Amino acid sequence: MQTRPSLRDYPADTAMPVHDHREATLSIVVRGGFKEQVGRSERDYGCGHAAFFPAGVAHAQAFGPRGARQIIFEPQAAWIEHLADSRVALDRAPHVHSAALHHLGDRLIREMRVDDAFTALACDGLMAEIVAAFGREIEDGTCGRPPAWLRTALDFIHTNAARPLGLAEIATAAGRHEVHLAREFRRHFGTPVGTYIRQSRVEHAARLLRQHGLSLTEIALECGFSSHSHLCRTFIAYHGVTPSQYRSSVS
Repeated sequence: MQTRPSLRDYPADTAMPVHDHREATLSIVVRGGFKEQVGRSERDYGCGHAAFFPAGVAHAQAFGPRGARQIIFEPQAAWIEHLADSRVALDRAPHVHSAALHHLGDRLIREMRVDDAFTALACDGLMAEIVAAFGREIEDGTCGRPPAWLRTALDFIHTNAARPLGLAEIATAAGRHEVHLAREFRRHFGTPVGTYIRQSRVEHAARLLRQHGLSLTEIALECGFSSHSHLCRTFIAYHGVTPSQYRSSVS
């Protein structure tokens, strides 16, 4: 029987010790990012980054200042067989990143929130699409670690996300042209720079809501939103609930 996908949130600046899974899994990062240790290699994951892990392969994660949100599911045996038949080296725990996978991950989350008589069927279809997109990205050779200058741009965004930021300023910090930055940022992290900044602000707001120390207006201003209502509109778009409802659910 096909298992349902699960959505997992990981707090900022935390770590998960070495572990493995009893069944093969495929995961997609849909918010934030983290570093993962697999054997002697280290990987950087951001939005739109997907990874396949065979059963029993040990790995550990260290989550950065934004934490992370990840979809995880167990692919059907027939899907795994198809990847293997297509010469995907599954035993090496392959990983890829693309805008297509990020988009599919967001669609899957929206479907999981519906939870009606058709949700399971729709989720199965989307998971099959994700597996197909995963195999296609590997076949196209699009996986790879973001270059150092792009990680510099990412660090600059994380440090300054709460204040007004323009593409030119970020490009200057990274030592690249704006057009080059915009193209490569989307290719590696699966989202435009502006969307990534907005996501950073929303996730920072979610962390502050879990701490219960500030009012909603104070959180809005702390995270770079112009007002309480601005925070509410954006927060609902990403989490499906108001900041007040989110705070109540985690209290």
